[in-house]
Amino acid sequence: MAAQSIPVPPTNSGGKTPRWTQPVSFYGQSVFSKYYAQSICVFLMLVPFLVMPVASQQTPIDNSGCVATYDATLDYFPSKIQVDNGALFSVRYEKNYKVVTNTAPGQNVSYVLTQCGTPAPNATLFSNTTVFFQVPVQSAASIATTAVAYVEMLGRRSALKAVDTEGLVSSPCVQLGLEKGEILGLEDKNLTLRAEQFKAVDLVFSSFGSEPGSANKTVVTSEVSDPGPLNRAEWLEFYSTFFNLEESAQNLTASINNNYNCFKSAATAKTNKPVVAWTSYVAPSQYNNNTASWTFSSAAYKRILTEDAGATFFNGTTSASFATAAEFAAAAATVDVIIDESVTGDTWAAVLTNYNLTETSDLKFIKNKAVFREDGLVNPNDGQDWFAGAVAMDDAVLQDVIRTVHPEVLPANVAYNWIRNAATEPKQILTSANCTQTDANKPVPDRALVCKDIKLGGNSAAGKTIASGLTAVLGLLAIAMSL
Repeated sequence: MAAQSIPVPPTNSGGKTPRWTQPVSFYGQSVFSKYYAQSICVFLMLVPFLVMPVASQQTPIDNSGCVATYDATLDYFPSKIQVDNGALFSVRYEKNYKVVTNTAPGQNVSYVLTQCGTPAPNATLFSNTTVFFQVPVQSAASIATTAVAYVEMLGRRSALKAVDTEGLVSSPCVQLGLEKGEILGLEDKNLTLRAEQFKAVDLVFSSFGSEPGSANKTVVTSEVSDPGPLNRAEWLEFYSTFFNLEESAQNLTASINNNYNCFKSAATAKTNKPVVAWTSYVAPSQYNNNTASWTFSSAAYKRILTEDAGATFFNGTTSASFATAAEFAAAAATVDVIIDESVTGDTWAAVLTNYNLTETSDLKFIKNKAVFREDGLVNPNDGQDWFAGAVAMDDAVLQDVIRTVHPEVLPANVAYNWIRNAATEPKQILTSANCTQTDANKPVPDRALVCKDIKLGGNSAAGKTIASGLTAVLGLLAIAMSL
């Protein structure tokens, strides 16, 4: 704040400074204190309106989110995303349209999203593989299970009109929509009918490409290929561009990032670093020449999750794949914890059978029953939410991994989400009865705990929360006094 000069009192005819007196008050100091306090509170309530951005009032929008009267001088996207973590998509904004590009290897396809009620750009300005949409999109189908989670977290389940392989959908509220007929299950046998179903929606989210009926309306997403956990979370912003929900998405990804990094800070401070291996048993079949194999995963996002949980990532010594269980066991001699990703064998007995081990094994992860699986949340058909919600809620995934290696960082007896102990914890079955967010226009909440509200060992951080609240109030007072 700039320095202000103090007024000099006037002098009388004799050159002396007259005596100043304070006006007499019959109300008392307490009344004035209350008055000033109330005035400050009223002012603070008015601050948001005084600083409200003009951009949000630039142009009338109808009930469908379309522009009523086009003005070529206006910027119709005042909220713009900045891609920070996502490595496989980009966004470029013009005044009335945006260009969203999937830059994943083998894709490199762009989508031009024009604000509805405004003219689309000339198609000749773009490659012939570019797909054009008007936004906000009103109806969509999802072929990829991951898209369901992103759309729900953005609060746009109301736009989701059809899903593929509905028997694998883990979302309780989408299951409820399927039961009520509000959401259709895409036909998987009658391809003619399937193509007709695609025609009924504006957009189709897919992980591989278009098919009959979905040409010129398919959006290929690559969140599962983006190498880091927070990369995957930022695909919320990719999805948001199709619904003009950039501001909501940025707030959401910022919350996930902050929560993730809070957990990471607490876990990586631990000096003990258990060795964690993500493993799989592949049974003999016609697809592998009837030859079994045992493998250690080297996926980048699993390494990052493991290290951010305060552990050491193990992906094999001399090899990541073995032809016999004995060779695998020998390689895993130093492993403390296994996260088993095998498609088959979801019980403790089945895990032992798959790896040709017994409970008397000297391997540490067997002796300590430290074998975990990712099927903690499934639908009635065993459709795993690991391939849906876990892709977007990466702070909750890190919480789960921390629970396997440093449970003391979390509250005592904290429940698991996806990663459960195969020896001691059952699967949790998600059905339509578990739908708690029945309003299809409201976001489905993140499954993670709020890291800043807990302390090591699981104690509440209420004092810290209150202190943070007081700090915020004092900060607002300081801002008010400086205006």
